[in-house]
Amino acid sequence: MPRLFASLLCVFAVALFAVPVAAVGKGGVEFYAADLKWVLLAAPGSGAVQVLDVSRGVTPLATLRSAQRGKVLAVHLQRASRRVWVLADSGLDVHDGFNGHLLGHWAPPQGVRLERLATNGAGQLEVWSAVRPYEALVGAAVLVPAGARVTMR
Repeated sequence: MPRLFASLLCVFAVALFAVPVAAVGKGGVEFYAADLKWVLLAAPGSGAVQVLDVSRGVTPLATLRSAQRGKVLAVHLQRASRRVWVLADSGLDVHDGFNGHLLGHWAPPQGVRLERLATNGAGQLEVWSAVRPYEALVGAAVLVPAGARVTMR
């Protein structure tokens, strides 16, 4: 029985490595960070993201959850800090990738439908809605248009 389980894990790992780096398939989200050997998975329609270390087998590191999060649209891994950014209908969340703690949340501006995550030419993470990028500023409760001048009061 243990050999069967080990064989299934190997097949699972090979299947994960065969998918593109940032693939969205049938509503689910999959991301593989080859340098860290981390896999991020969100099942179709799910608001939770599984963080797996596949360097020596398959080791679950954390499950990223947020009470208000809806369906996961995209994920991004900030490699240096091991932070995982999760985009959902309810906004953008940032989690500690090792323990799953929610570190921050930014709601979308009223009436804005969030679509995807991308990094700009300077390597900064942006949230896109149609043709307009938004960014998460520390201290702000809502995503702001990229490059906008904001004063905090």
